Amino acid sequence: MNRPGLEAVEESGRMAKPWLALLAACCGLALAQTPSWPPKVESGQTWSFVLEASGQRFIWNVKIGAVVRGNIYAATAEGVDRRTAQVAYFADTLPGTNYKDVLVFDFQAPSVSSSFTQPFACIIFNNGRGNIPLAPGAVCSATLGAATGPTTPSSAEAPAWLREARRVPAAGQSWRLEAFNVVWGLNFAKAEGDGLSGTARILENRSGDQLPPDWNLRLTYAGRTARLEISAGQATIACVLDDQFQNAVNGVLRADANLFRQGVQGSQAQSTCRVVLNP
Repeated sequence: MNRPGLEAVEESGRMAKPWLALLAACCGLALAQTPSWPPKVESGQTWSFVLEASGQRFIWNVKIGAVVRGNIYAATAEGVDRRTAQVAYFADTLPGTNYKDVLVFDFQAPSVSSSFTQPFACIIFNNGRGNIPLAPGAVCSATLGAATGPTTPSSAEAPAWLREARRVPAAGQSWRLEAFNVVWGLNFAKAEGDGLSGTARILENRSGDQLPPDWNLRLTYAGRTARLEISAGQATIACVLDDQFQNAVNGVLRADANLFRQGVQGSQAQSTCRVVLNP
């Protein structure tokens, strides 16, 4: 079932999904009026949307399309990846929240390989900045006009502890992931600017759930952290692999497993990731 977007939120007059409630709760920012506020969203515009996380900037150019309903516009976003979106400005209270005078960008899942496999949304206040709940510490912003610089993330190296342990992943390698009583074989196929992409295939399933055999794989780098994600349909399993040099030397990394369904975090630390490195 598809996640309702801004159209469903406005029509119902209440929060349609918990992700937006989380979003509203986390965004209590100081409001500093800017000359370009309030924004006027119109068909044909292009906005530059920026996500800042873990020392990196991820940029999308968001082209505004036709009106979906009321003040809600369909949009397409291209940059780090390609995805559809909805954009709306709420001068009055955003349904289900206490916030007024906010600009909302609601992104669907990407149609191409990406560092961000989940849908996500951002409420932007009149200081031009906002937060994203499923990316702790991340800040988002939007300005009218296309980005003039590169819209893909800068090249990132594998964390130093993986390099020092001589366990740097590369295209052609096969790893192994164990989480939620399922075992996947991980095959890295392509080097990306911020890591690697590839495929994951279920080797053993003791979960009791009917799961698709083939999943998409992304390994991304940010500072001293490597984030491993596998996704199929609306389900994503993420493992944040922090600094663990000795585990890397021994060839087995461990972390908490996080399960997302339709972009909403469903399970945290109810399983662990066990990642076997096979150079």
